[in-house]
Amino acid sequence: MLNNYKYFLVLAEELNISNAAKRLYISHQSLSKYLKGLEEKHGVAFFERKPKITLTSAGKIMQNTLRQIELLDQNMENQLIDLKEDKSGTIHFGITEGRYPIIVPKLLKEFYDLHPKVELIIHRRTSPQMQEMVLNNSLDLFLSGVDNIVTPLVKYETILHEQMYIVISDNLLKQYFPDQYPGCINTFADGADLRLFQHVPFVLNKKNFNSRILLDKHLSERGISLNCINELTQPDIHHLLCAEDYAASFCLTMYLRGIDGLNESGNTNSHLHVFPISDFAYFNPLALIYHRNKIFPSYTEDLKKIVKRYCSPASYLQQS
Repeated sequence: MLNNYKYFLVLAEELNISNAAKRLYISHQSLSKYLKGLEEKHGVAFFERKPKITLTSAGKIMQNTLRQIELLDQNMENQLIDLKEDKSGTIHFGITEGRYPIIVPKLLKEFYDLHPKVELIIHRRTSPQMQEMVLNNSLDLFLSGVDNIVTPLVKYETILHEQMYIVISDNLLKQYFPDQYPGCINTFADGADLRLFQHVPFVLNKKNFNSRILLDKHLSERGISLNCINELTQPDIHHLLCAEDYAASFCLTMYLRGIDGLNESGNTNSHLHVFPISDFAYFNPLALIYHRNKIFPSYTEDLKKIVKRYCSPASYLQQS
């Protein structure tokens, strides 16, 4: 059983023998025979067959146990890697879509220069998806906010407490604050009160994303209602829309560099202003997140150091 534990784990993920067999590069017959033998050995059914394949209580116990065995197997391999002179291997690293273009291009180059025989595979997923991938041992670690972390089985190293900022174009300031412009620029630089922006159109993140959760807390506590005209999950698209005077938006600390880049490009309809938000009491803890019991080879520790350096507060704030 232990030699083929991945058979069970893949079948538990797919809940379809044909699909699981394809992933495992074995025949449908071989996988069915494996499952039948496993159930006969233990005297229990691990899957309900009708009306569709689902895990039984015994199946869930087997799945959780085999995941622990898989983690131990990975930990053993990772420790043995460091005993070899010629280090090679694979890291599965996760990051959200919006943060991907900010650090991944430079990260890939620097890590490859340091460890040319280690394959760094990048997964772009949402935070809940990456958390589940860590728990099923298909992802080594990921970069994300921690508000959506819901299990004690993961551990995280906070590397940046991100602040929230409002992003608005110069043309929109002229349009919606005609009596205060341009003096409002200096006023908002000391802190923008969102009560004054309720008539301004906004593009916001989806409600289940970390930045939106923080923003909604602030708005709810102060009884503020913003004029949301669109919801999109890609922060870089938010800022491009801001630069075309479509709407105002928000950003977290890591995205300040991208806004600076838009302003420097000269290819936008209007200059973007970034203002801190008055009395905004929340931070977004950005962290490296991984399984609490995971043991990494030394090259993964090197990757963590590079990510931490790219995400250090000085890396962003000195350019804002």
